[in-house]
Amino acid sequence: MTHLDSESRKLIIIIPAYNEAKRIRETVTALLGIRQKFANEGVAVFFYVVDDGSEDETRRLASEAGADRVLRHKVNQGLGAAVRSGLSAARADAADIVVKFDADLQHKPEDIFAVVQPILNDYADVVYGNRLEGIEYKMPLVRRCGNIVFTALMRWLTGWPLKDSQPGIFAVDKAYLEIFYLPGNYNYTQQILLDAYHKGMRFAHVPVVFRKRITGKSFISFAYPFKVLPQIIMVLVGVKPMRIFAPVGFLALSVGGVLFAYELALWFMGMSPKPAIHVYAILGFSLFGLQTLFFGMLAELIVQFQRK
Repeated sequence: MTHLDSESRKLIIIIPAYNEAKRIRETVTALLGIRQKFANEGVAVFFYVVDDGSEDETRRLASEAGADRVLRHKVNQGLGAAVRSGLSAARADAADIVVKFDADLQHKPEDIFAVVQPILNDYADVVYGNRLEGIEYKMPLVRRCGNIVFTALMRWLTGWPLKDSQPGIFAVDKAYLEIFYLPGNYNYTQQILLDAYHKGMRFAHVPVVFRKRITGKSFISFAYPFKVLPQIIMVLVGVKPMRIFAPVGFLALSVGGVLFAYELALWFMGMSPKPAIHVYAILGFSLFGLQTLFFGMLAELIVQFQRK
């Protein structure tokens, strides 16, 4: 770990938790064990637990275990909302670096050192742990497939060398913390990637260990993609609108064009009384395609203007 000569930095570790009474005390205690090593390097560490409307004793147990702050949602809002609350609290408390760490201890606290290293060395603003190089159990099929699809999508959209777009451990620096935008309550890891890319942040990947969950259950299910896709599209429209509008617009124009060409060919061969029978369908697809492309270009101009 790089030694910081004179200027001390403030690292806040946020721990979103929902009904984690069986695990939260052990998690906070384990995290407290890394505080001294960071202190030796001039980094002051604080632990913020975000209780996302738990119905058990998560809040009390986290406080008793030694968490510096326990934030609480009155009702369960989703993991993305808990991360947003944690990042906002860290920003208000002037954090230099923020690490998000899962409450279930599937990640090792020691991996926090690796995750913050690129930020301390000033060659990244956002650092994601890569679980796939250190996974210690067989990930369920639905999670594995979902991660492959979403990671490929994020890699295509950002051009970053992503291998894992959904880690339970990541770090951001002050530069990104000051301007982050996280609107959705679920797919926060993809939203942060797109937001950071859009804002010109630097990205790094580091391998981390990923262990089998011992208590509780994952929020990932077959319904998860249907919850997160609308939010990804919402964020994507604000980052690269033509990646959404252009394929839809050209598809509609192609359908209208193919239909017109087909009916025109039938007319030339004497198999149809008119050059175009389904006029409204042809016009409908064509106009929809043109309008979609127009709105896409308009959105692209707005995004480009906001970047300046």
